[in-house]
Amino acid sequence: MITNKLFCDGWEFSKNPIGTEYKDAGDWKGVDIPHDWLIYDVNNLYETSTGWYRRKVNLSKKDGIRTSIRFDGVYMDSKVYVNGALAGEWKYGYSAFEFDITDLIKDGENEISVRADYLSPNSRWYSGAGIYRRVWLREYPDCHLVPDGIYISSDISGKVIVSCEAARPEGVSVDGLSVKFTLLEGEKEIVSSEAPCCAADKSCIPDTVRREGFSYSVNNVNLIIPWPRLWDIDAPYLYTCRVDLIKEGQVIDSDESVFGLRKTEFLPDKGFLLNGRHVKLHGACQHHDLGALGAAVNECALKRQLSKLREMGVNAIRTSHNMPASELMELADRMGFLILSEGFDMWERCKTEHDYARFFPQWVSKDVSSWVRRDRNHPSLIGWSI
Repeated sequence: MITNKLFCDGWEFSKNPIGTEYKDAGDWKGVDIPHDWLIYDVNNLYETSTGWYRRKVNLSKKDGIRTSIRFDGVYMDSKVYVNGALAGEWKYGYSAFEFDITDLIKDGENEISVRADYLSPNSRWYSGAGIYRRVWLREYPDCHLVPDGIYISSDISGKVIVSCEAARPEGVSVDGLSVKFTLLEGEKEIVSSEAPCCAADKSCIPDTVRREGFSYSVNNVNLIIPWPRLWDIDAPYLYTCRVDLIKEGQVIDSDESVFGLRKTEFLPDKGFLLNGRHVKLHGACQHHDLGALGAAVNECALKRQLSKLREMGVNAIRTSHNMPASELMELADRMGFLILSEGFDMWERCKTEHDYARFFPQWVSKDVSSWVRRDRNHPSLIGWSI
């Protein structure tokens, strides 16, 4: 069975001096995720400290099924443990990451714990601290679609090129595997196609990459949307692409990505063009926090911010100075904002003593990959900024 569920309730939190080990953490309090521990103590707003989160969950090991945990953002320098064993670590506080925890879980009760170290100063703005974006728990088969592996390229004529990445354990045959692509307008299917990758032609699921015991394959299809409707700031029309991984006639994994048909151009003599017409970018530099509410992502508060900016005449957002929450990108798609997505404020030299520059040389490739793969299909996105 495929499951992808929010994993945001039932957590406990303990704030301790920097470097405190989990066994020494105390004073646990129940919290819901997203959570920002800095905003609650105005007397020690930027206190150097370690935050620990823990949650118990009943899981079971199933043959042919993998389990992973995904974090949309943890600020910062985080480590994730399952039943006391390290599942993985992630340094940057603004990029999403996912760890396969299949080999660490056991039948029955499991404990997932997360450590985040907050050293001050580490930012030129209010960063917040902790698991301040959503968490997801996923179960999927050994043969599966790779997270963020759908890439959609389209033009205003209605031509859509979709590629997706599929993975299977090394040594598992492609026999009986195929991929189906379906384009939807609302709930209505408008076009679908079996991809040219199936058991009859093994060359169509090539072993392009081998990583951690899995073979990764890239599958492509060309589709045409009849009577296409364009995405625009005044009429942000959206389509959905659903990808099904099929084994011996049964859907074993599925994923969806929302996209829009639009054309963007930056011309030296005409400026910015959207769908062939000149559009003046009335932009705002928007930080990730929610003012007095702190950094914990709240979709209603984000929507209110965008609505207020729209009232001021703003039609474009620069995400100062980091990868935005996925909720912001989804709202921009639906509300008709243009996004210049910014990744970093610093690189190899610090602007504050403990900022991301201390990790940049070793981690930038992972962070850029996470950033671009997650957001590349959003029609609101018109550029990447470093």
